[in-house]
Amino acid sequence: MSLIIEYELRTPILESAGQVVRRLELEELYGTQDGTSKLLFWAFADDFDAFEDALASDGTVESHTRLESFTDRSLYGVTLTDEAAAKLTYPLAAEYNVAIIDITLTDEIVVSARVPSREALLEYRKRCLEKGVGFRVRRIYRENEAEAETETERYGLTEHQREALQTALDSGYFDVPRKATLSEIADELGISDQALSARLRRGQANLLWQTIAGETS
Repeated sequence: MSLIIEYELRTPILESAGQVVRRLELEELYGTQDGTSKLLFWAFADDFDAFEDALASDGTVESHTRLESFTDRSLYGVTLTDEAAAKLTYPLAAEYNVAIIDITLTDEIVVSARVPSREALLEYRKRCLEKGVGFRVRRIYRENEAEAETETERYGLTEHQREALQTALDSGYFDVPRKATLSEIADELGISDQALSARLRRGQANLLWQTIAGETS
């Protein structure tokens, strides 16, 4: 049975820019054809001009683009410098079959993930520390112990993923033929098509890991 772990990462990525926002929520990490690394994330702030000034002066950011903007949040695409990309832990997570569920930055970077075993967790943590990335476990439990949690936590979903999946289901997005488009659902949720697509993919992956994959483990 897989383990669910919540842990803190200490990394320089977006460290200074993150100090001028209330919260950052990662939507997706991309590797482009030219080898650069890009982050897609939501920023929750009172002053987005100040945040963009902070992004411009953050030593881990090569460039940034505001993709969507609402009253309390904006969606950004950020290209990392090569030095910052070298601190990413995603390649290590993939090596040890660690499935990232959610990443949020407030006072620190907090990650929720699924790991196949305690041995894999220990090796993953060891490699992160060797990479110069701090790693502190907050909470760890087995999936079958999650039944005492809410339905969202039970299936390894974030609130945003659950909301996206529920809205898509209610709208008939999963019907054959479809009764709603991706753009219509994105408009209802107040997010971009790209952000919605990422939430649906990650949410469905989490559900499959917690159900079908769990039955064969």
